[in-house]
Amino acid sequence: MLQIKELRIRYKFTQSKMAELLNTTTSNVSGWECGKWEPDIETIIDIAKIFKVTTDYVLGLEDRYGNPIFTEEEKAAGLKAKRKISITPIEDDMLEIFRQVGKKHGKSAQQAIITVAEKML
Repeated sequence: MLQIKELRIRYKFTQSKMAELLNTTTSNVSGWECGKWEPDIETIIDIAKIFKVTTDYVLGLEDRYGNPIFTEEEKAAGLKAKRKISITPIEDDMLEIFRQVGKKHGKSAQQAIITVAEKML
């Protein structure tokens, strides 16, 4: 699944702004986002450059941290993602707090933190 809409929303771009940056039409951007059609490889490369992500991320083949995303069949075959993640000190602090909340209050409290954070996006 292409990550075009997710990137556009995260960076607060309109479909018109995306179309302008990619020298295409708003209709094309809309079509990519709803899965009616896919952009050509040059456009995928341009999208990756605009948002400073990999083309694999744009194509939905890896997550934001560079970890491969596997299908259920690949997971069943025993394939595992190799961790290529590096986190900042503040992210490390947040992870430690998240773990402490889980130990003290359980998974429901951790889910509450996730829900609050998602509302901030």
